[in-house]
Amino acid sequence: LTGLCSHCKSDTETRPNIVFILIDDMGWKDLGYMGSEYYETPNIDSLARQGMIFTQAYANAANSAPTRACLLTGQYTPRHGLYTVGNSDRGQVKDRRLIPVTNTEVISLDKLTVNEALKPAGYISAAIGKWHIGKNAKDHGFDIGFDRKELGYPGGHFSSDGEYLADRLTDEAIKFIIENNPQKTGKPFLLSLSHHAVHTPIQAKEEIIEKYRKKAGVDCHQNPDYAAMIQSVDESVARVNRTLDELGLSENTVLIFFSDNGGHGTYTCQRPLRGGKGMFYEGGIREPMFVYWPGKVKPGSVCDVPVISTDFYPTFLDIAGLDNPENYTLDGISILPLLEGKESG
Repeated sequence: LTGLCSHCKSDTETRPNIVFILIDDMGWKDLGYMGSEYYETPNIDSLARQGMIFTQAYANAANSAPTRACLLTGQYTPRHGLYTVGNSDRGQVKDRRLIPVTNTEVISLDKLTVNEALKPAGYISAAIGKWHIGKNAKDHGFDIGFDRKELGYPGGHFSSDGEYLADRLTDEAIKFIIENNPQKTGKPFLLSLSHHAVHTPIQAKEEIIEKYRKKAGVDCHQNPDYAAMIQSVDESVARVNRTLDELGLSENTVLIFFSDNGGHGTYTCQRPLRGGKGMFYEGGIREPMFVYWPGKVKPGSVCDVPVISTDFYPTFLDIAGLDNPENYTLDGISILPLLEGKESG
């Protein structure tokens, strides 16, 4: 990749791969390493403890679409215009205290999405799973992009033949990694794996549900169907990481785990945090997050510095050795110094 771009900070033979795993509606306390005594996530817990756990990671919004827009554009909501899901005047008029701002549901094509910003460094990109922000991922420069409808899932978490969506998305992610192994292509990759789990409808595999039916709930964590969905996510993360390891890619791949907003209050809770999905209290925007990067991120490290989802865009550029794009505003800052054990820049 030497000489591939004029604004790269450095030219290296092998730039790091980036795997970004985004869970939908997973609450702050829905994982073992975050303190859960009901949900079982041994694979996620293991990776988190071998990497860096962030205790104050925040989403840019309390629901899905605006957070995803912030992640992709690197900009705050007033710049890209996605304030919420659907209409901004949703809910009861009597409950409003402010006049709702006009909302858009589509990222403008003039926005430079993070995958497009990585192209000068040769990155092959894929957006697999939930999109939820208008035009198809390919329209925004992803080399590969599809959601559940393209895979035969019109809605819900099961296809007509009983295949589970989290498993299928994982299959597609693994296929992308294998087919775009940098050892074969000579190019790094960016993989965004966006699970529809653990969003409603709350549907899971019966054999896993039965396991949690036999287990006593703990506080507000006691829904066996929801717990089974979380376990399927845990198994997905394990399979993706196992693929990276088997291909010898682990040490040159940074794996980030994050959620788009707080947990759904009907099925889980974030206590002692207040609120959940849809609320701008801590429980609605504080997220489980860890970064696993063998040989780069110190195992067992914990970061208490507040970070937010707009920070990922400049971080990915920093990891790739690229400067921030000219004439395009980024509202976050790179957290690469934090990953390296340094003070925040």
